[in-house]
Amino acid sequence: MDNLDLVIRSRRVVMENAVFPAAIGVKDGRIACLAQPEYPLAAREEVDFGDLMLFPGLIDPHVHFKDPGPNTSRENWESGTRQAAAGGVTTVLEMPLSIPLTVDKASFDAKMARAEKLSLVDFALWGGMNKLATGHYQELNALGAVAFKVFLSTDPDSPRLGDYDFIQALREVAALGGLVGVHAENAEIVDSLVASLEKAGRRDGIAHKESRPAVAEVEAVQRTLLFGLETGCRIHICHLSTAAAGPVMRFYRQQGADFTVETCPSYLILDQRDLARCGSRAKCNPPLREPENREALWHLLLAGEIDILGSDHSPYWDQERDKSLWQAPPGLSGIDLMFPLLLDEGLNHRGVKPEVLGQILSRNAARRFGLYPRKGCIRPGADADLVVVDPDQEWVWSWRHSLGNSQEKNTPYEGRQIKGKVLATFVRGTKVYDGEKNQILAEPGQGKFIRPA
Repeated sequence: MDNLDLVIRSRRVVMENAVFPAAIGVKDGRIACLAQPEYPLAAREEVDFGDLMLFPGLIDPHVHFKDPGPNTSRENWESGTRQAAAGGVTTVLEMPLSIPLTVDKASFDAKMARAEKLSLVDFALWGGMNKLATGHYQELNALGAVAFKVFLSTDPDSPRLGDYDFIQALREVAALGGLVGVHAENAEIVDSLVASLEKAGRRDGIAHKESRPAVAEVEAVQRTLLFGLETGCRIHICHLSTAAAGPVMRFYRQQGADFTVETCPSYLILDQRDLARCGSRAKCNPPLREPENREALWHLLLAGEIDILGSDHSPYWDQERDKSLWQAPPGLSGIDLMFPLLLDEGLNHRGVKPEVLGQILSRNAARRFGLYPRKGCIRPGADADLVVVDPDQEWVWSWRHSLGNSQEKNTPYEGRQIKGKVLATFVRGTKVYDGEKNQILAEPGQGKFIRPA
């Protein structure tokens, strides 16, 4: 094929089910052809990455930039997608917890305007599912909302639905063919335990885990899957932290419930020892749990019972995280670390096949959220979203590497030695990140809105 814009060659290209040597021809931002690695292809530009690994661009289905909002100096679409590009993430799915909440056309359009102006990578937008969104699901679906997020826990930013209203909302979204993502924690259990432990004067990191026990999460997962089965609504369980939900998930799969499950690198890499060590700096909801639970989550992931990885990226200033345990906001940054951590712990230490990493970090999310096959794979017709990694390069993470605004110095990952590094990120055939120089090459506004099929 002639008149290509770009040819990329590698002896280790991670396809959907295997790794092959290949030459990738790119035209107008799409993959135009795949060929044997030495096959002559005419293009304006050519690059040969040799033995470096070439993955499909990552899709992060769970990020919190909270832009528009009052704290855009901490994080915004530009700073968030700088970090995304540095981590090999070429498409972000942004959650609805901006100010205003993404619950109707006006708020969706406001967020879209910010994203189109500032994003460096491609993006899709979640809509909210709460009392403010009632009556607006069809409107948000028509605008291109990729899914709807509901909190079963108490969240100050999203008014919680009672069970009856939750079922009604699921019925409405099911009629649209939509997808509902759920933060699954039992509000009454958690709120009562938080109040009790705070009253008792507990301030240690482990108190956070004790305030959000596994049973609170398992009950909420069970309730969600029961309601999803009853209403016929497609469900996505967000940031599963407890392997104790495994039997419940298996039961509802046998009953025919349509759901996927996501976990986060934090639950696969960290555990309650990091919570004890770092206190509020390792606070996230659901919490970090026991080391044996972390091992059990890996088992669920590699058995295919957890489908998708999301970062749940939510950065803060150090002074916010250093408040007392109960006053510090929950959430961890990590969109730029998700891929290196999985290369290190998954590929290098646990022997996870590269194509399996590609599935859980890209393809499965693309399929579930209606972006496949434009996203999530290396095949003709797909967007040329590509990530070049050196799985053998060893380096030490420091806050100085972060391209975000907040540059938190006290995260649980500070000083961690990692084997596996992102060396280049391409979005639609354009190089947006140079990992050798830790330099962003894209301009704000280069990212495009991706409407689910």
